Amino acid sequence: MTAAPNQGGGGAQGALDQAWQRLADREAARLRDAFVRRADVPPAARSRVAYALAGAVVLGYAALLLAGLGLLVPVFGPGPGLHPVSRVLLGFVAAALLGYAWQARPRFGPLPGTEVTEAQAPELHRLVREVARALGAARPARLVLIPEVNAFMGHGGLPPRPTLGLGLPLWYGLPPQERVAVLAHELAHDRSGDPARTGLIGAALHMLAQAYTVMQPDSVMRFNPTILELIGNAGMALLAWIPLGLYRLLLELIGADHQRAEFRADLLAAGVAGTPAVATALDRLHLSHLLESALHKQRHDPERPHAFAELRHMWDTVPEEQRQMRRDERAAQRTQLSATHPPTADRLQVVLSHPAGAQLRLDDAWAARIDAELLPFVRPLEAQAYDDYRDRYSS
Repeated sequence: MTAAPNQGGGGAQGALDQAWQRLADREAARLRDAFVRRADVPPAARSRVAYALAGAVVLGYAALLLAGLGLLVPVFGPGPGLHPVSRVLLGFVAAALLGYAWQARPRFGPLPGTEVTEAQAPELHRLVREVARALGAARPARLVLIPEVNAFMGHGGLPPRPTLGLGLPLWYGLPPQERVAVLAHELAHDRSGDPARTGLIGAALHMLAQAYTVMQPDSVMRFNPTILELIGNAGMALLAWIPLGLYRLLLELIGADHQRAEFRADLLAAGVAGTPAVATALDRLHLSHLLESALHKQRHDPERPHAFAELRHMWDTVPEEQRQMRRDERAAQRTQLSATHPPTADRLQVVLSHPAGAQLRLDDAWAARIDAELLPFVRPLEAQAYDDYRDRYSS
């Protein structure tokens, strides 16, 4: 099943969108077929352009910062006196440059989530250690829990430390061996060669995102503005397209390597958890939307200990016809060059093309001990998940 061509936009824009989508389709098929044949593919040549662009963005930020600092010298430093008007103008320019540099500065705060320490969950941390050892990957310095059907591997704090984020609904929703598959996939990103996880491109994406946020007119300024404020708002909105365009261009340039890294992480995870566990975990993610149904049912007609157990029940008992319908819907969604993940159907095809047995097994007793360790976190994260669900619909 394929999606109908995008007819939106009309005219030249519609033709351009369709041409760009055809390029994305060819790229997705090329990556999938290459991994099916060889189980790996070298980085895309345009990734070198991405690194050059990211370097230019970081250098441009540094230049603005140095220019702002340099302008402070004639404003406040000794030497030939400046005309008062010139001093004020230079001061304004320096303040603008330094203010922008401050707003767009790299952030080093910890990644979001509720941290679970080794003292609180020794069996979970032991499992993470064992998975990392089997992969030959670095062990995360922090482990945090989030109220989503998701997991992530990132760096946060100062100095940046590797952080594993584990969605508690996802954990409770999966059978034991599929949990190993999820952990292995995330930890495998340490070896998968994802360019967005490197310092240079990650820093550039952050700076461009911050620049766009800073340049966007404040909502207060849009309320009953004067003519001058309207002109200023329009000018800032136009300028904001520059960092936004660079941000999107950078994502397009690294999109193929993003997706390459996902294929590699899937295959590395299959070598630890086994191909069947990775494949079934990917297939269950077609049904991630059922978390909202589980939260609603648990609030109004509870039958299980908590909403995440309800999600597991729903995933286990959903009719095959509904599963197939969700598979078809997801397969029909066309990927973009900037997409961070390949289509799930392509990921399944690649994983199943290279069968592997499990190196590490999580038996029911070990899984039950981990569940008991995590039980104190269930109620707070269940409440947070329900609040997020309610906020999405109330807004």
